[in-house]
Amino acid sequence: MSRSSSFELLDRKVQNWVYKQGWISLRDIQEKSIPAILGHDGDVIISANTAGGKTEAAFLPIFTYLLKHQNETGYQVLYVSPLKALINNQYHRLSEMAANTGIDVVPWHGDIAQSVKQISLKSPNGIILITPESLESFFVNRNRLLNKAFSNLQYIVIDELHSFISSERGKQLQSLLSRIEYTTSRVIPRIAMSATFSDFDTVKEFLRTESTFPCYEPIIGKTDHVINLLIKEYVISTNCKSEKVDCMICEDIYNKLRGSNNLVFANSRKNVESYTVILKDMCNLNNVPDEFRPHHGNLSKNIRSTVEQELQKGEHPVTAICSSTLELGIDIGKVKSVAQLDYSSSISSLRQRLGRSGRRGEPSVLRIYSIDDSSKDSLSSNLYSTLFQNISIVELLIEKQYEKPNIEKYHFSTLIQQILSTIAQYGSFYPKDGWLFLCKKGAFQNITSELFLHLLRDLGSNKVISQTNIGQIIIGVEGEKILRHHDFYTAFTTTVDIELVDISNNKLLGTIQEMLGIGKKLIFAGRKWEVVSMDEQSKRVYAKRINDNSTIDFKGSSPNIDAMISKKMYDVYNSDVIYSYLDIKAKNALTLGRAFYNAEIKGKEPFVNYKGCPILIT
Repeated sequence: MSRSSSFELLDRKVQNWVYKQGWISLRDIQEKSIPAILGHDGDVIISANTAGGKTEAAFLPIFTYLLKHQNETGYQVLYVSPLKALINNQYHRLSEMAANTGIDVVPWHGDIAQSVKQISLKSPNGIILITPESLESFFVNRNRLLNKAFSNLQYIVIDELHSFISSERGKQLQSLLSRIEYTTSRVIPRIAMSATFSDFDTVKEFLRTESTFPCYEPIIGKTDHVINLLIKEYVISTNCKSEKVDCMICEDIYNKLRGSNNLVFANSRKNVESYTVILKDMCNLNNVPDEFRPHHGNLSKNIRSTVEQELQKGEHPVTAICSSTLELGIDIGKVKSVAQLDYSSSISSLRQRLGRSGRRGEPSVLRIYSIDDSSKDSLSSNLYSTLFQNISIVELLIEKQYEKPNIEKYHFSTLIQQILSTIAQYGSFYPKDGWLFLCKKGAFQNITSELFLHLLRDLGSNKVISQTNIGQIIIGVEGEKILRHHDFYTAFTTTVDIELVDISNNKLLGTIQEMLGIGKKLIFAGRKWEVVSMDEQSKRVYAKRINDNSTIDFKGSSPNIDAMISKKMYDVYNSDVIYSYLDIKAKNALTLGRAFYNAEIKGKEPFVNYKGCPILIT
């Protein structure tokens, strides 16, 4: 281990842990983050590639600081994660770092046993790993223990911060962090981690709405990391149906990815299932081991965990066909390549996915299977819009230009939730105090006092809240019902889930969104099933394995693309560059799309009349 000024700042026990890892040196982001975090006088933004050492950059100095302040009681570090699975993963990593230090590491979410939580609460210490929903529940259900638990909090670490920005869940997190500092009566340094920060001003503003506390941005130098990239174009036509295109893509995946660990991202859970079945059938047809596994949020925890463990252990090749569930920083070991089916709608998302491959000094490999539909004579098909969108996102990714999130939304639904949560914590508040606490000095700073009062009146008229004769705001009849509902702690939309059960062994396969009738055939967990019975009262559907073929639709919607992607698409149409990462069919489609654009659209923006229909070009 080569010596460095930052390494010398670490506690001897922490240094010994680094030695045991066999590291030759600290990474650049670790070198620059350690002094900033140990200074304990400002927030810190840690931005580096996936598997770039962000966790160690944050926690090597944090463990050093904690070892110098071990006599203090209460949790000293609050680590907030968007995913339970990421908490489970970080718990194992941090527990190894904490060995022989006397510092506790406590996972805290809905799947953690109450006995574990009770033991920790008797003598809170060290690091608590928690989701925003469980933190909200802590405020509502354990408010008497807040001071004991968080009075000596020294750091707040937010992992995968980009997943929170501009969302209802992110606004909830902002409010909770503000409420923690109100409870402790002091400013606590916040550390944000992500691989996709580019607009640091927006990140700073989200991380702390008050700009009085310094914020450090350890910037790493340029790396020589290599990215191997290919976009393959597939066109649905009258002679080549969508089913044939799917099989052609699966054939390429089968030929190119078998024999190694890979991730193939699909844009829907339905596509995860359908592509997995095609690939499994190919394995069976060729009498070779099945290496393909489905992974999405509707599958049971056991099925998802099994896939993650197979990837992490690396004992045999596994390619996971997945939704965004494997996009964030869950440790899945060494992945050779990443593929994107159809299109990507987000630069940040594609960057996260790309970062899953190319670890340990190897190049990152990304394949994009772009699909355009020319079977219908439409503006989109003639423009080959999917290909141009994929090119635009890749170009922006190369330029390291990511979406700039909108942090100015009002988020009224989350504000209502925080109003109820605050009343549950304190019992009541006066309208002016509530506005000062949640809005002016809290997370909802774009809400005026007049708007806040108007909201309170509406909540009162609907019996969500009530007002005492001395003017205090308390929970109303309807508010009590909302607080008791299990979905209260989540600041995002949830669906009604029906459990799907394998009738042969009574094991849970996962959840679906509708009660399917007897005889209904579907694909789930990469297998083919037929419903044999159902129980509407317990919301369960029982199915048996079959060899037939059908699909199931999952609820969801296609995300809107950012304006900067639309602008880049405009630039690509007006350019004459032939991109080297395109295959022959993609290059041909690029030429055809530009020719149509130049003949039918160029010079007619922003409105184009195509086939008698005026179309707005953004």
